[in-house]
Parts: sequence; structure tokens; C-alpha cells
Amino acid sequence: MKSSALHVRKAVADDAETIFRLTAGLIEDHLPGQAPWVSADDIKTNGFGADPLFEALIAERGDKPVGFISFFRGYAGWRGKPMGIVHALYVQPEERRSGAAQALMAGVAKIARERGWIRIELFVEEGRPAIRFYEAIGMRDLHHRHLRLEGEALKRMAEDSL
Repeated sequence: MKSSALHVRKAVADDAETIFRLTAGLIEDHLPGQAPWVSADDIKTNGFGADPLFEALIAERGDKPVGFISFFRGYAGWRGKPMGIVHALYVQPEERRSGAAQALMAGVAKIARERGWIRIELFVEEGRPAIRFYEAIGMRDLHHRHLRLEGEALKRMAEDSL
């Protein structure tokens, strides 16, 4: 059992460096040795500027950040309703299985209910241990493939529209 209480709060602009450090930990978990592609300044601008692209919650034990979740509003087109999309959830290794991830997801669920979002979705790589956690909190695996168009393929597709 951890020595001090865990609490979750809404991230503010001054948390950009903390979110950056936690994002670097997430990248290291998935792609060891890969430097982050994002900076603390990018996070500050993109999450806390005039037109925020995401929101974030931070889990803290005492006054020490131990994890974060970033999310944004999406649209469930078949239902005609707003929904939440979790972009990233990360808890530091020494805090895993402490309830931090569940508290962060609960924070987003509360926001979703308050805002009338009909669901929360996220993408997770095949074979990641986090899948068991997501299923344990009631998420269901839709068995959809996550596809991406980027780089040269994105450029070619855009040029085809001309």
C-alpha cells in the first residue's frame, strides 16, 4: 500500500513539463531509446492555448505526479452524439497496480457523463498488458484495426484530390 493518498486533478498550462516527462516515459515503454517527438512547449501550446487540441488529468500521490491521461472530444457519427477519445494513459512503473490508472479513467468517465458524451474510446497496441486493465474496467474490445495515413502516402492521397 502506498503511503499517501492518490488524487486526480485537471492539468493546467504549468503542467506542460510534467506531461512532457510522463509522455517521454510512455514513449520509452513502447519504443525504448526513441526520443520524444513532442516538446513541453508543444504540449503547452496544443493543450492550453487559445484552441486546445486535448485536455489532461494528472494523478498525484502527495504532491508528486505519478501518471496522466490525455483525451479529446470526438463524434460518434452513427449515433450523432459526442464521445471522448483517450489519446494517452501513462502511470509510472512504480505506481502501476496502485489504482492510479483506474482513477484517471474514472476522471475522464466523470467528465464524459457531465458533458453528455455517450462513450469513451481508445486505441491500444495488440499484446499490450494494458488490454487486461481496460477489459477489467468494463471496456470492450471491438476488434477493429487501427489504420493510419501519413507521410508520403498522405501527400499522395491529398494530391489525388486536386
